[in-house]
Amino acid sequence: MKLRNFSLFQSLSAKTNQRRLVSIFTLSLFVFVIPEAIAKFKPRTRKPPSEHSRAGGSRGCPGDGGIPLTLLAPQTYVGETASKRPIFAWFMSTARTVDFILFEVKPKQLPQIVMKAEELNSLPGVNKFVVSSTQPELMVGKEYFWQISMLCPSGLTFVRAGFQVVNIPLALKGRINSASNSTQKITYLAEQGLWYDAFAEALKYSSQGKLGKLGSNLIQELIKHERVEDKPNDSEAINSYIKNLQLIYQQES
Repeated sequence: MKLRNFSLFQSLSAKTNQRRLVSIFTLSLFVFVIPEAIAKFKPRTRKPPSEHSRAGGSRGCPGDGGIPLTLLAPQTYVGETASKRPIFAWFMSTARTVDFILFEVKPKQLPQIVMKAEELNSLPGVNKFVVSSTQPELMVGKEYFWQISMLCPSGLTFVRAGFQVVNIPLALKGRINSASNSTQKITYLAEQGLWYDAFAEALKYSSQGKLGKLGSNLIQELIKHERVEDKPNDSEAINSYIKNLQLIYQQES
């Protein structure tokens, strides 16, 4: 009788362990196949940049070779940020000294220089500039553009991108504060059209000079929204810019 009970116990235990193994395997497979959420950038508006901020194009010094100096920010429309001290990023193929200038767009007036940083050491790869805490904060509702310039044997070359400082919606602020991981936070910012904020957050998780996985994903999203159909006069410059972004992305793939 005892032997029979023991055999029955062994049979039940084996079935229980089998169920546990199946459950563990199923759970592991479930965790494995579900991909991490991917940030989907979507501009809220496509406000055309001012004539001043559209000046220039992705370029480099003749003879440098490689990918020209390229700003990692929207070009065909005014980008948005909720930060009053945004982070600005650009790509260089070679190490060079560059100047950073931030302008405020003035209606029916010439742009006004807000700040200037000269002789910055720009290294090969992704570079970024943070507005210092010693500088006055940018103002919500105002439009600005930033410029990276460098002196080449043939003269001065520069690129520009326009952006506007906007209020961050309270609902979005709550979602960001409750985000469980970096990808979720970046996704919330990107979906709201806050390019500068989302990209700055993504660069926190990349090594120096690199886009990283999250940054590369955002560059892919940026490319999708750089349209030229309604801007035939700018098509050559924009197509060149898109090509450079694709090369930068492919370089890390």
